Amino acid sequence: MFKKIIISIISVMCLVPAFSQSWDEVKRNSDTYLFGEGWGATVEEADQQALAALISKISIAVSSDFILTEDEKSTNGVLDAQSYANLKVQTYSSATLTNTERLVIDNNPDEAHIGRFIKRSELNKIFEGRIRTLKEHIRLGMIAEENRKIDDALRNYYWAYSLLKSVQRPAEIQYTDEETGNNIHPLTWIPERMDNIFDDLEVKIAANDGTNVDLMFTHNGESVSSLDFTYFDGRNWSNIASVKNGRGTMEFASGMVPENIQINYEYAYRGQAHINHEIKSVLNVIKVGAFRGSRVNLQTRKEKPSTIDKTEVLLKQASKNNATISPVADEKPYREVLSYVVEAIKTKSYDIIKDYFTEDGKDMFKRLIQYGSARILNTNELAFYQFGDNVVARSIQMSFSFKKGVRTNFVEDIVFTFNEDRKIDCIAFGLDAKAKSDIMNRGAWSIEARQTIMEFLENYKTAYALERIDYLRSIFDDDAVIIVGHVAQRIEAVNPHKDGPVTYRNNKYVRRTQYSKEQYIKNLEVCFRANEFVNIRFASNDVRKAKDGEEYGIQIKQDYYSTNYGDEGYLYIQVDLNDRKEPIIKVRTWQQEPDPEVGLFGLGNF
Repeated sequence: MFKKIIISIISVMCLVPAFSQSWDEVKRNSDTYLFGEGWGATVEEADQQALAALISKISIAVSSDFILTEDEKSTNGVLDAQSYANLKVQTYSSATLTNTERLVIDNNPDEAHIGRFIKRSELNKIFEGRIRTLKEHIRLGMIAEENRKIDDALRNYYWAYSLLKSVQRPAEIQYTDEETGNNIHPLTWIPERMDNIFDDLEVKIAANDGTNVDLMFTHNGESVSSLDFTYFDGRNWSNIASVKNGRGTMEFASGMVPENIQINYEYAYRGQAHINHEIKSVLNVIKVGAFRGSRVNLQTRKEKPSTIDKTEVLLKQASKNNATISPVADEKPYREVLSYVVEAIKTKSYDIIKDYFTEDGKDMFKRLIQYGSARILNTNELAFYQFGDNVVARSIQMSFSFKKGVRTNFVEDIVFTFNEDRKIDCIAFGLDAKAKSDIMNRGAWSIEARQTIMEFLENYKTAYALERIDYLRSIFDDDAVIIVGHVAQRIEAVNPHKDGPVTYRNNKYVRRTQYSKEQYIKNLEVCFRANEFVNIRFASNDVRKAKDGEEYGIQIKQDYYSTNYGDEGYLYIQVDLNDRKEPIIKVRTWQQEPDPEVGLFGLGNF
């Protein structure tokens, strides 16, 4: 035993000069390497110090290559270009500096000593990943703008613009449109594009009862699919309010609606930037001047309140003329029931309508009216369709307000489903116009299949909002594959030598966590208890046949909001819809962004 200890001590003594010599070699070759070193009680603490020292060296080395744009030069008067360049480089954290290497100089349990270094020839690669990211946001912004999802368009353009300003020579970056092949220069194109969006937005008052002001938003004369805004209530700026299918609302103290209301269109989305550390750090550093067109003044005194306008008429006609959906032979009794329901919601007199619901319908209606402060916005687009033995009523627009959260107001299209006894058996938050169109235009499938898919997605998203945990438990297969993916970091050894120092490199990878059904449901219960509200929006979807029969794979771009949290990502659901009333989810995955290797999870992965 004693002999083994002596041998171990000798081995350690032999290793010390090897470590020292290797690090000395890095330090001696300063023309080849940039380096930083750190000390700490743990390896992690020492590594963070070493990384900070390295970033400082990198910022000095590349600061002369950073070219400031004109608006940056004029921001806050005199600007220290060196300090600003240093701040930009610091936004490249350990998660993005994937081509740096780490060397354990001393693994002493009392004080670790870590070295970080990078070849000078590798410096340009630091910025390549960010350029790819900003180009992806431009692409997503274009798609969103085409679909009149103004919130997604503005967010993606602004984040792309901020990322662009964090690279060395932003004026030299070009983006090629995949469809047209046209080259654009994002440095000038993005702010011009955003200004055009603001110029083409128009807001009008649809109704004003002295407390609630309902609004209609259009872009180039057409109803926007989605948009976010804040407004000044006379005392403070509101939290973010959402617009859906052109409809939004503002709430004031009773009788305190100002004659002139200032409205800000949201575009920076700093409250959502936490979903991506890289974007969050960039938004905290990069100086971007305000877009003046994002603020408008609305004169309430000069507007004539109206509950219907040309846009609504066109929307109503479009839904009525949809020949692919079976009309109801006699919609009068259903319309009459819903008129009573609407009046009950307005007057909060719920007992008088309880006989119009089944037991399940009662439970859903109770959850609906308890979902924040619920209020009727618009009933003019209400249309009825036959679906098997059921009658589906679309859509009564409602707003839901909450006291807490970054986003406190939502607009939803409420869908009521009547059973064969003409009682309301199901209530759901409808999909937006684009998501519905994506499904209903699948002409190769029967109308019943398309309606079933749409019904499933609406019930699915509503179950999260109304916290229908029993329903969610019932639709997941006992052996369902439930995966959550997120980007993580892995330290890997590079060229390890048996008797010499070990060098480590950071690599980003996607960590996938698989849950059992019970684990997932328990997590949902905790989530529901911790939040005043949960709201899910499906921005777009791609539906494909998974197998013979009625099993489908559905890829969805999902926006998720709760009291203290929000994110966006990609949801994949593989669901058996052979029994329309008892859907069975076989696979459910979520990922923040496409996997670098496999892209979006889908049919080919399961």
